[in-house]
Amino acid sequence: MAEDFDIGGAPPEEPTNRTFVIAAAGIGGLLILSMICLALYALVLAPAQQRNRAAEATQIALQNTEVAQSITQTVAAARATATRPSTNTPVPPTATVTRTQVVVLPTDTPTATLPATTTSTPFTNLGTQSAQQTLNASGATTPSPTATALPSTGFADEVGLPGLLVLGAALLVVVVVARRLRVGTGN
Repeated sequence: MAEDFDIGGAPPEEPTNRTFVIAAAGIGGLLILSMICLALYALVLAPAQQRNRAAEATQIALQNTEVAQSITQTVAAARATATRPSTNTPVPPTATVTRTQVVVLPTDTPTATLPATTTSTPFTNLGTQSAQQTLNASGATTPSPTATALPSTGFADEVGLPGLLVLGAALLVVVVVARRLRVGTGN
């Protein structure tokens, strides 16, 4: 019986598992590709989205300012009263000069306060006003809808973190049971 075994010879070569090597290379390539995509998103797409959001916020602020300015102008125009043209009335000359002393005493008379309005010199807002009037005439002043909250769709939003933990634990149980069954049938 001892003759059947070759003690001094090289051990038999184990076959290489080519499928495993291909799968490992595929997973490694997928990992590298996902890191490249993540870097592309972080360096290119996210800053562009931030700039777009900032531009939209600026546009909304400008529209709000234009609306407030037009409302202020409308209210000021409504409060304006027509004045009569001045007439040239001759004043008769007076022969005597009288001096009167005026004493001012403080009183508790309530005073009416008017809403604060901004006054500007003429022609300061002419470009803005003409642009606003052009937009109003074309009907292009309707505001565009903006997102106010993140969407609540997807599996994680419905199930939540506890559901994900339960699913992770269930997958671990499946791996352990499959491993035990595989080792148990190898005997």
